[in-house]
Amino acid sequence: MAFKLVILAALCVYVQAQSSSTTLTTTMAQKVNAVATKCKTELNSPPEAVALLGAKSLPTDEKQRCFLECVYKNLGIVKDNKFSPEGSKALAAQRFKGDELTKANKLVETCAKEVVVAAGNTEKCALGKSVRSCFVKNGEKIPNFFRKA
Repeated sequence: MAFKLVILAALCVYVQAQSSSTTLTTTMAQKVNAVATKCKTELNSPPEAVALLGAKSLPTDEKQRCFLECVYKNLGIVKDNKFSPEGSKALAAQRFKGDELTKANKLVETCAKEVVVAAGNTEKCALGKSVRSCFVKNGEKIPNFFRKA
């Protein structure tokens, strides 16, 4: 009887953890979708720009770069026209747990060093492209990093 109670308790803990994780993921997806919709509307972004969020590809034009930069700013990944390690880690903590969170935080630390827009760069929304380049280059290390929102 005691063994059955232990199994039942373990099952309840597992189900609760899965439920919390699903709720967390759903909430994050809703947040990203709301931001993406806002940026799409504000910038009159084409569907190709929005599709970048769940893809492992880089922006190919100004509209795509600016859409990504808008999303990153609204999610706290970019702050004061710079990559924000603090904002990025806070966002990662909302989406990932355990080993995935550790990997996400390492990605943030890597991107804090790699995301740079050269002083003479005149490309509009170059920061959006630079952040995306780092995410594409390093995001493979995290399962479901590019999962569609």
